[in-house]
Amino acid sequence: RILEYTSRTTGWKKNLRLTMPIRKSSLNDTKGQMVCKTVVLPVKTKIRGPAPSCPSETVDIVDEAIKYFRCNVLHKTFPQPGPADLTLCYLTIYIGEILRFLKSVQTKVEAKKKITQLSHETNFTIPGEDNFCLPGFFGAPAKRSDADIFRSYYRQLREELAERLLKELYTDKGDQNKWWFQFHKKSFMGIDKAT
Repeated sequence: RILEYTSRTTGWKKNLRLTMPIRKSSLNDTKGQMVCKTVVLPVKTKIRGPAPSCPSETVDIVDEAIKYFRCNVLHKTFPQPGPADLTLCYLTIYIGEILRFLKSVQTKVEAKKKITQLSHETNFTIPGEDNFCLPGFFGAPAKRSDADIFRSYYRQLREELAERLLKELYTDKGDQNKWWFQFHKKSFMGIDKAT
């Protein structure tokens, strides 16, 4: 983004290039089971899946995805992603998909029904399949068990993210939070759908 302003002292027009830094995951050094170039990270959740649980006071990948979404969604590239960054990128795309899915849903009660339907979808694409959203980032599963672990881990993340994100997208009164829904037209790296 370029900002143009006129100097008060000289009257000259000047251009400033404003760039917002890409937010990367702080969990890139976390050790865990590697699947498709990413790592199965601990998550604060009660939803069953392969992710190990972590204490409620720690920041997990779902917290980071929600926190960094409004900054990261403005970028067209993501240089040198680490293992946790791959998951962060996927969840950023998924949040954008949720925003577009819920744009016309005005109440929190109705949104909960719709978002549950979207997040419980089990037939979403994974690396190595046609139409996967980030084919150059993730590696294809080496064997069938890797594909099963990846699918169940990302299903678990999608469900947990949908549950937490709903609290951000709608106010306590049940109305849409305009500070989130203003990003419904933005797409991270030009990708609209994670499914």
